[in-house]
Amino acid sequence: MHRLTLSRGPVVLVYFLFCSSLVCYSQTASLLRGSNLRKTPSTSSRILETLKQGDSVTLASSRKRSGYYHVSAPDGTVGWVLAKNVSISGPTPGPGPAPGPEPTPGPGPSPGPTPSGLVAQLEAASVKAVPQPLIINGENVCGPTGDASDAKTQALDSNKNRTDIPSPGAYIPVDWNTLANLPTDQTSQLQGAPVEVEGYLSHRIQVENSGSGESTNCHLTNLDEVDWHMYLTNQPAQGIASAIIVETTPRTRPMHSWDQNKLSQLIDSNTKVRISGWLMYDWQHIGVIGTQRATVWEVHPITRIETQDSGGNWQNVEVH
Repeated sequence: MHRLTLSRGPVVLVYFLFCSSLVCYSQTASLLRGSNLRKTPSTSSRILETLKQGDSVTLASSRKRSGYYHVSAPDGTVGWVLAKNVSISGPTPGPGPAPGPEPTPGPGPSPGPTPSGLVAQLEAASVKAVPQPLIINGENVCGPTGDASDAKTQALDSNKNRTDIPSPGAYIPVDWNTLANLPTDQTSQLQGAPVEVEGYLSHRIQVENSGSGESTNCHLTNLDEVDWHMYLTNQPAQGIASAIIVETTPRTRPMHSWDQNKLSQLIDSNTKVRISGWLMYDWQHIGVIGTQRATVWEVHPITRIETQDSGGNWQNVEVH
């Protein structure tokens, strides 16, 4: 009996220390997007399970390791998820008692009001656009604001004609439904936030080299002078009425190695893509919401295009 008491004491002490360092340090958070729960904090690590956007997780620590948080999934599985995919509810985790029991996870949020924390995050990250001229073969063929004569359109085209690229860690993950339903009374505060959104390319790649062109590109229509309109949908092979418009521009494409033919192979496929770039509100198309697009919030210009492989990892389409 005496020996049992002595052997049990260290076990209890170890368990107490484990609880003090993990459970009592925990913080409930939610996922901004679908995420892989990995065994170790690395993209090459084994995937333990796939978590859904909106799932609740419990952080074991506020410290990041290689860009990951150590978390407990809703079913109790412990692993690592990308920190940028996690939205921490309440204050930043710190030592001390846990804030309360973990809520029962639900099926995930449905379209509705945008979380106020995300709105504040987007507003804080917004970067004012500095438009650039369109240079073709060393010649300035279109000014920074295009050829519109009214100030409102010039301001819109200025947002389209930026060429700066966010740092890799600056992009804010935004769920497709959330982006489609961003508030329309805060456009000036939210435009210019670096965002990334997942979905599927549908319908076609619309190269704007026909008709009379667009004011943003001085109504030029050569292939290297126009935008590519792409249709990002929440499910594969959807119509344009259910799409978020995402666009490459002739000012930014020379900075990338995107191949139109290879991108076209993704159209109406089951390959998930992740589009990154600058958040923009194109008020010119409000009248066609529900027929030619789902929203006038766009990712424009695009600065990164990735595809998801069978292991759930993201691959930049520019990688050779």
